Amino acid sequence: MRRALLLSCLLSLSAFSQEVIKLEKTQITATRTERPELEIPAGVETVTKDEIDMERQYNVSEILESLPGVQAASKNGGYDVRLIIRGGGLKAPYAVREINILLDGVPITDPDGLSRLDFIDPQLLEEVDIVKGPNSTLYGANSAGGVVNFITISPFKFQGFKIRAGYGNYGTYMSRFLYGGNDGGNLFYNANFSYRKSDSWREWNRFETFQTTAKIGWLINDSSSLESTISFTKADLQLPGSLTKEEFEEDPTQQTSSAWRRSGRYSRIFFWSNKYTNEISDNLTLKSTFYIQRWTHYHPVFGRVNDGGSYVSGIDAQLEIKHKLFEKDALLLTGIQGRYDHYNSQRYLYQLCVLQSGDVDYCRNASRTNPIDYVLTDDRDRLYDDQKNRNYTAGIFVQETVHPTEKIIVDLGIRLDTVRFDIEKTSYYELKYWPGYYYKKLSTPEKSEASKTWNMVSPRVGVVYKFIPDWSIYGTISTGFQTPQDNELLQNPDLDASTTVNYEMGTRFANNRVYISSSIFLMKTDKEIVQTYDSGGERIYVNAGKTTKKGFEFEGKIRIIDGIFFGGSYTYYNFKYDSFVFQDRRGNTYDFSGNKLYYIPEYMYSLYLTGKHRSGFKFRAELNTWGPYYVDNANTEKYDDYKNITNVMIGYEKGKKWEVSFDVRNLFDKKYASQYIKSDTKDEYYIYPAPPRTYMVRASYKF
Repeated sequence: MRRALLLSCLLSLSAFSQEVIKLEKTQITATRTERPELEIPAGVETVTKDEIDMERQYNVSEILESLPGVQAASKNGGYDVRLIIRGGGLKAPYAVREINILLDGVPITDPDGLSRLDFIDPQLLEEVDIVKGPNSTLYGANSAGGVVNFITISPFKFQGFKIRAGYGNYGTYMSRFLYGGNDGGNLFYNANFSYRKSDSWREWNRFETFQTTAKIGWLINDSSSLESTISFTKADLQLPGSLTKEEFEEDPTQQTSSAWRRSGRYSRIFFWSNKYTNEISDNLTLKSTFYIQRWTHYHPVFGRVNDGGSYVSGIDAQLEIKHKLFEKDALLLTGIQGRYDHYNSQRYLYQLCVLQSGDVDYCRNASRTNPIDYVLTDDRDRLYDDQKNRNYTAGIFVQETVHPTEKIIVDLGIRLDTVRFDIEKTSYYELKYWPGYYYKKLSTPEKSEASKTWNMVSPRVGVVYKFIPDWSIYGTISTGFQTPQDNELLQNPDLDASTTVNYEMGTRFANNRVYISSSIFLMKTDKEIVQTYDSGGERIYVNAGKTTKKGFEFEGKIRIIDGIFFGGSYTYYNFKYDSFVFQDRRGNTYDFSGNKLYYIPEYMYSLYLTGKHRSGFKFRAELNTWGPYYVDNANTEKYDDYKNITNVMIGYEKGKKWEVSFDVRNLFDKKYASQYIKSDTKDEYYIYPAPPRTYMVRASYKF
C-alpha cells in the first residue's frame, strides 16, 4: 500500500510541466538595451508574466513584496503602495519618492521626484523590471533609489478576446476585458477595460478605479515600427489615516481620530505615448518616444483640500551604435531626454467642522479659543493658497559597452542633467497649530516664489566577468541625485540636490535547475534634505543629512522537479545617519547622528513554493517576514510583529482557454502593522494596520 502510494505520488509529480529552460531572465531597463541578467553590472530584479499571473494582481505590492532589497506595503489599500528600495523612498510620507517610476519605459515620476501609482493597471502587466540603487546615468533626476519599469501587454503579442472577473471579501471586485487583433497585415491593436473596487475592512477606505487602455502597433516596414498607447484612469480612494497605539490595540478597523479624518484622493489621468523604432542599418538603431500626460486630483489632506493638476510632456531619443573598439565588439549608447511639467494647484479650507465647543460650524470660524475638533466632510470652502509650478528637465547621456575579452563586459557611462524649478505661490490663509487647529485669514495675500537650477553630472562604471556561461560576477560604481520637492524649495530656496554614490559587488548563477543571485553594497548619501524649525517655530528644510547604507542581498531558486520550484530571498541592512541634527518648534536640538534609519528592518526574508502541473493545476505558497526596525529617528523603540505573513494560491488552467484560481492573503489572520512609526520628539504614534485575512476567487476565459 505504501509503495503504491509512493508510486502514485511520483507519477503525479512527473506530470508537472516539463518545459525545462534556463532560469536566467533578460531585462532592458538596467542598461536600456536587452541583456541577460548575468551580463548586467547592477542589482536587478525581473518579474515575468508567469510570476505575475500567480498573484492576485489587485495591488502592485503583491508583485514586489517578496523581492530582496524591496519594501512594498500598502498603508491605505487600493492602488496605494509605500515603495522603498534599499532605503530609497523612505522620505516619502505618501506616494513614491526617490525612485524613478516608468510605465512602458515612459517616466511617470514628477520632476520633483514624486510618483503616484494610480497610473498602473496591475491586471495589464506582463513584466516588471527593477534596478536597485542609483541610476541617474541613464535615467536622470530622482533615480537615487532605483528605477522600476512597469511593462504592459504589447499589441504585437496578444491576439483574441479575454475576460476576467474576481470576487473577494469586504466587497472586493475586479474585472478585465482585453481584446487584441490585427488587420491581417502590419497593423496590430488591443483594447483593455479594467475595474477594481473594494468597500475595505477599515472605515473610510472605499476604493474604486476604472481604467481603459488602447494600443496600436504598426510594422511600417522590415526595419521600423510605431507603437502608440492612449489610456484613461479614474481612481477614487478614501484614506483612513493612521491610528494611535491604543487605537491600534483596541480596534484596527477604525479610521483615524485625527482632526482631518476625511482625507482622500480622487484622480483622473490621461496618458498618451508614441514609440518609434528604426533599425537604420545592421549597426545603427534609433529609438524615440514622445508622450503627454494630464492628471488632476481632488485631494483632501492634512489641513487643506488640494484641487489641482498637471500637464506633462516629454521626449526621449536614443541611438544604439554597434562598432569595433580595439578590434573588439562594442556598443555606444547615446541619447537625450527632455520634460516639461506645468502644475497648477489650488488648496482650499475644509468646509464644515465640529469645533471643540461641540458646535457645527464653518471651519473658517474656528479660533484660538475654539479650535477645530474634527472635519465633518471633505467638501472645500474658501481658497487657502494658489500655487503654480513650471518644471523643466533636460539630459544627455552616453554609455560605451566594450568586451575586452570574451568573458569581460565593461560599461562606462556619464550623463549631464539640467533641472529647473520656477514656483509661485499666493497664500490667503494660515493654518495655526496651537493650542489647536484653526485658520487665520491673512490681512493681505502673501506671495512667495522660488527659482532654482541644478546642473548635475552622473558617472557610472560597471564590469562583468563570466567564469562560465552560467556564472558571472560583477562590480559597479553608480551615482544618483534627488531634487527637493516644491514645498521644500519654497521654504528654503537655497536647497541643493542630495547625491548618492553606490559601490556594489555581486554574483549570479543560472542554469536550467538553479538560480542564485547575491550582492553586497555600500551607499553614501550627501546633502540629505531634512526637516527642522527656525527660531520662530516655522518649519524649514536644510541640507544637513549624511547617511551610510550597507547591505547584503541574496535570492535563490531551485527546480525540485520539472514544474515545481522552491525559492526565497534574504536582505540584511545596516543603514545609519552619519550626520543628522534636528531642531523642533520650541528650539530644542536633537542629534541623531550615529542612529539607524527608522522603518528600515534589520533583515527581511521570503520563502515560496510554486508549481504548475501539466493537467492544469497550479499553486503558490509564500511566507514574508520583516525583522525588527526602529520606529523613530531617535531609536527609542523597535517594532517586530511583521512576521510570517503567509499567502497561498491554488488554481486550474484548461489549455489556454480558461482558468480559475483562489487565493488567500494573510492566511492565519495575523494582526500586524504595515507601518508603525513614532514622533522623533513626542510620545505620539502613527500606525497603519495591515489587512486581515482576505481572499479572492478569480476566473478568466479566452475566446
